[in-house]
Amino acid sequence: MDLGQPVDLYCERLGPGLTTEPLNAFSNLAFMVAALWLLSRPREAAPAYARVLAWLVFAIGWCSLSFHVFANVGTEWLDVLSIALYIWLFVACWFRRFAGWPWWAAALAVPGFLAFGKLVTLPFAPGALNGSVDYLPPLFALLLMAAWLLLRRQQGGGKLALAATVFSASLVLRTGDQAWCTALPIGTHWLWHCLNAVTLTLVTLSLDYPCSKEQTA
Repeated sequence: MDLGQPVDLYCERLGPGLTTEPLNAFSNLAFMVAALWLLSRPREAAPAYARVLAWLVFAIGWCSLSFHVFANVGTEWLDVLSIALYIWLFVACWFRRFAGWPWWAAALAVPGFLAFGKLVTLPFAPGALNGSVDYLPPLFALLLMAAWLLLRRQQGGGKLALAATVFSASLVLRTGDQAWCTALPIGTHWLWHCLNAVTLTLVTLSLDYPCSKEQTA
């Protein structure tokens, strides 16, 4: 694998160079601002692992920025990995926080999520929906987690439901980036960044609500 091989995936990029995706690059500041705000809150306002998630939001911003500046296979992998790490850790944290599972069991939920993702994406061809098909498993997982909390009348469900709504809108914008390129040459991927910063903020904040089971697990 040639990590330096150029990658051209988005409408805004018209050719090689470090500054040919200015909006896609600059919009990653939204992740960094969101992360710094999450980290600025009093430590007692959230569990320690929520702060780790906040640092991963910051990492997502940096990795995505590097991808939209250098646009090669290596930086694309950094972008994908930073997002995956956030998702996997949140899945484990959710089961720890709200289901009260011990950490070893919560960690086992991650392979379960990966299997769930395979089932969700099975009907689609690789790269379908402009590559957005890979984000359907996190969306469906958010909806299920929100529904579980809301049906049990537990706090945190409202924030996850709102996060799923915002994430749905951002997926539409990501999916339409290439299709709408003629009418909107700047593309819509930069809006995907902005809305995802909101999504990750809401998802991280959902862990603020205590669950008595967690204290005894």
